[in-house]
Amino acid sequence: MDLTKQYIIQSLVSAANNLRLSSEKIETVAILKERLAASENLSEELKNFKKITQLSKLGIKLSEILTYIESGKIDFLKLSEKFKEQSYGLVKDLSNVLDILTPQSAKSLFGGKEEIPIKVDLTQIPIKGTSATFDYSINLPKRSSSDEIKEAIIMQDLENEQPFNFENFEEKVLKPVKDLDSFLNRVLKFDYTDGEIHSRIKNMRENSALSHKIGFEVLSNMHSILAKGLDLIHQKKIAPSINVIESLRACLIVIVAVVRGKEVDITNYLTKAEGFGKSISPKK
Repeated sequence: MDLTKQYIIQSLVSAANNLRLSSEKIETVAILKERLAASENLSEELKNFKKITQLSKLGIKLSEILTYIESGKIDFLKLSEKFKEQSYGLVKDLSNVLDILTPQSAKSLFGGKEEIPIKVDLTQIPIKGTSATFDYSINLPKRSSSDEIKEAIIMQDLENEQPFNFENFEEKVLKPVKDLDSFLNRVLKFDYTDGEIHSRIKNMRENSALSHKIGFEVLSNMHSILAKGLDLIHQKKIAPSINVIESLRACLIVIVAVVRGKEVDITNYLTKAEGFGKSISPKK
């Protein structure tokens, strides 16, 4: 497999790794991956993606990555960060695709046959060498009422668990950003109350934990750096210098760019934010 195709496929896989996927969605990603891997002309294949309603936005993003790779203007010193940025830019569109497509419908789009599910009665098992069947169900141990109650309590969490919704996540993450951006100007002058800064630190920690739970490690890291930076400033362990405030603002820019899927180069902001994060982390 050529490097260009590997780059595109790995971008897709990396984006998928940042989503909490069911086994069915994992299978759909595998079908998309196999389709790209088997393509003899990647550019034409992505043009086909763009013609399919369910895949059009993802096809556009993948085509933009392909254009970047084939442009001959790659800065190999920054390639790792660029790859990270591009793969995160695919997350929202891939999530939308996986909400729409099933493995069966994905195969149909690409001209494959839908598989007909086979139902098997596991309680009726044939006895080898005879035409009789063994009724396995009568040998299942009976559950006590206390066992049933315990199982109901355990399984309740699964029933109540809501599927991941990118739009809800986007709103929760972006809502505090504008307020925090203006708040940083006040932090520069220590113009805030204990309650104000504690509230924002708490919010950043919650969004960091949420991002980590879902698998958005870059977003989790940015929120964590913001929370830690604000906490250290409030404890007067670091001074809110212009450089420190700009480093915290760089975290905000990365968060917005990644969540919104902005087609801009955020390498410098990511480097500045991560560099600041390392500087305030305990030395190992």
